[in-house]
Amino acid sequence: MTETKGKPSGKLAEIFAKINMSELPAMSHHVQELISLAHSSRSAANDLSRVILKDYSLTNKVLQVVNSAYYSLGQSVSSISRAVTILGFDAVRDLATAIAIFEDFIKSGVEKEGISKLMTRSFLSALHCQDIAGEKKLNVLPEEAFICGLLHNLGRIITFIYMPEIYKKIERNVALGLPEERATRELLEDITFAELGQEIAKYWNLSQKVVISMETNPAKPRSGHDTEGYLQNLADFSNRFVDLVCNEEDTSELLNHYGEVISINQEQALELLNKGVEASQDISDSIRYGLSKLKIHSRLEKAARREPASAEQKESAKKAKKTEQDIEELDELPSSDKSINDFIKEMTETLMGPFQLNEFYANLLEAIYRGVGFDRVILCVMSIQTTKIVLSGRFGLGDIDAADIANFEQPLANVDQVIPRAMKQCKDIAVVADAPGAFPDNIHYLVKGRTIYLFPIVVNNKAIALLYMDRKAGRPKLNNDRIKALRLFRDFAAMAIKKSSKKG
Repeated sequence: MTETKGKPSGKLAEIFAKINMSELPAMSHHVQELISLAHSSRSAANDLSRVILKDYSLTNKVLQVVNSAYYSLGQSVSSISRAVTILGFDAVRDLATAIAIFEDFIKSGVEKEGISKLMTRSFLSALHCQDIAGEKKLNVLPEEAFICGLLHNLGRIITFIYMPEIYKKIERNVALGLPEERATRELLEDITFAELGQEIAKYWNLSQKVVISMETNPAKPRSGHDTEGYLQNLADFSNRFVDLVCNEEDTSELLNHYGEVISINQEQALELLNKGVEASQDISDSIRYGLSKLKIHSRLEKAARREPASAEQKESAKKAKKTEQDIEELDELPSSDKSINDFIKEMTETLMGPFQLNEFYANLLEAIYRGVGFDRVILCVMSIQTTKIVLSGRFGLGDIDAADIANFEQPLANVDQVIPRAMKQCKDIAVVADAPGAFPDNIHYLVKGRTIYLFPIVVNNKAIALLYMDRKAGRPKLNNDRIKALRLFRDFAAMAIKKSSKKG
């Protein structure tokens, strides 16, 4: 492969300018040469040995892997040429390429755990692609499937390494319910992760097969001889399958889509992924670190125990996911489960006997403010004024006085703003600090510099009140357990209103 790089496209140049870089660092020459060997019909063992031996560290790591317990060769291998003779050209080249790419990115100086997780997922996906191609005898070379699977998420990895703030914003917006494609286009000059990866791959002069295999949701292969179509489907399937397993999510929908194309079911896909995990244990310290942080063994065990979801379960999960996507669930708070459980027990006992609704509201706000952990909590109720319906603050707790509670008023006509939208759609919404246009002018002084959580109180499928909760920007986000507790407290409020209405 020539050392000459391509020219950055217009979009790529815009991104370089945005992050004050003239260009991204070139892929190391060692990695370029190793990748080129996957696409050359003239490659030979001595070519591979020559490229690996240029890097003393890479040579040692490849020999360490070859002599690992996984290969169980029964003999010591002390040279790269001997390793090629025993394991084969393709196996050694794939190992060397994976190690070199991984180490290149690890050396980039970004946050170690995050990049290790991303790169380890890509490596597992690459092994998965390679094994499926071999097992299913698809019309693709396993070594090409490996490289295409390894680099499928190049755009995501590049963004994480060189544009960490943009990457965090994209993740945050996706957590708030924005589709990933839209979130990336808004922050990456109208380009997606896949498109960015393709531009970088062209800039680095990678092969056309690598470039096209970065497509997400590709079309099915046109025929059994459509090599590029199979590479695209393999790379997308394996990367998404590994992500779902690592995130402990259901894989049945993905397998329904790709199962027929590549003739695979969940049991087979998990078996091959297990094989890849075992193979990767001794690749390098960085990959071993990434595997530990992914907790991959426990994830695989859970995936193996998980029954395929029924149609009814899928629909329920889809609705739950839609609600969950509207809530930030990133960093965890210090545990105080006992305090939350005490509040739950107290409010359950209250609902079982006679109670005054206003006293219940006071206890509710205390449970949310102290138990879950907010800076301010306001209970707002709907009221009908002469010409409009508004949501008005009724009770509050925390860093807020009575005047601010009384001034908290939001007309419900403008659904472009988040409070009317939450009420109309009966949907929980989290709003990042200082989101433009989210709130009316009259309460800007209250919401400035705050992360806002809005939970409608729904009775008979209609939102009749709202829990407004905020935290100063920069405080840790709510974890899943606290979100669940918050939803339970909100449901208690709906039950209390129903009971009081019946009494009335």
